[in-house]
Amino acid sequence: MQTSLKLLIRRASTINNSSANDPFYHSEWPSHKNPSPYDVLNIKKSEFDPKTLRKRYYQFAKIYHPDISKNSTLINHKGDRLSDDHKNERFKLLTNAYTLLKDEDKKNLYDQFRMGWETNEQILTRSHYRKPSPAYATQYDNYAYWNAGSWEDYQNLREDDPTTRSEKMKILAALVGIIIFSATIQGWMLLNSVEKTLMESKKVHDDTEADLGLVYMNYGYDQSRISRFRRFLWFRTFGLYRDKESLDESHLENEKILKQVFGKDYVEYDD
Repeated sequence: MQTSLKLLIRRASTINNSSANDPFYHSEWPSHKNPSPYDVLNIKKSEFDPKTLRKRYYQFAKIYHPDISKNSTLINHKGDRLSDDHKNERFKLLTNAYTLLKDEDKKNLYDQFRMGWETNEQILTRSHYRKPSPAYATQYDNYAYWNAGSWEDYQNLREDDPTTRSEKMKILAALVGIIIFSATIQGWMLLNSVEKTLMESKKVHDDTEADLGLVYMNYGYDQSRISRFRRFLWFRTFGLYRDKESLDESHLENEKILKQVFGKDYVEYDD
């Protein structure tokens, strides 16, 4: 069995330009678990340079790109045929490795702290993923959470999580409700203020109109010449005297003056 498997892999690895039905074994793809981005692109860390990086990426991309690999038969180191999903996952891993290593800052971060890189054992071994123990899977129960390489990866995971998305929607709905309630209260207060201002303005208008009417009617007094003359004498008397006796005496003197001035047109005051 082992001999036939070796023969199949040896035959597949040497067939690169044969028909699409012939199996192809990519011998440069890492067969061990948790490969580094250098392992994925088959580059030694000590011999790394940007030119080699681009060359390896484009070389491997021609094998795993979805538009190409869907028409080819690929096998792994065990001789198992790779599915289209498996080939796509390899292409994603290949692209992630290239993206990390071509960025100098990300590359330095990975070289020093092993941050910013995650691998999927299922891509390499086709084994079923064994979920973490329930004691440690209280928040997330998926592969991405347990393989987040940085706080940025964790934050991106939280943004894609339906649970946190619903919480954000609840918070957003609460904020919108508070804003609407606050706007309603402010609008109600504004309407009350406008109504109060209009009522006060109307009262001032009515009072002014009433005063103008009284002025026009001379506050209920007669408009004849003798009446205006008599009022003048009254105002003069009120400015000179305050006691009743003096006012009565001045009243009699005022009436005598009116008789002398108006003669036959004199009309006696009727109180």
